[in-house]
Amino acid sequence: MPAISFSGETSRGSFWQQILDRAKTQTCRTPRKRAIKQGDKLILYWKQRVPATFKPIHRIGIATCVKVERKKYKEFAYDNVFARRDGFEDSNELREWFGDAEDFGNEEYDVISFTLL
Repeated sequence: MPAISFSGETSRGSFWQQILDRAKTQTCRTPRKRAIKQGDKLILYWKQRVPATFKPIHRIGIATCVKVERKKYKEFAYDNVFARRDGFEDSNELREWFGDAEDFGNEEYDVISFTLL
């Protein structure tokens, strides 16, 4: 089972809480050597390498990968619906996190959509 670690917080709250509330249903990651595929079970962690005694939660839970799409940053940098699925208030906040779309627009990400079990 592939592991995915989260550590971010946006104006909508910490990613771990958004995942548990089922508000964050996807994540954008640089492509892995061993790609995550649709149907894979995923173990979701909060700050995986930080000792459990220093954080409010360690393992967020198990999820199923619903879909993986390879996208260039410029394809989603201004999409508010996409931004909300990824835990941001809007695409402005997403661009603050990922950087200027003019500078980084051609960078590729795997957009991993998941459902928490």
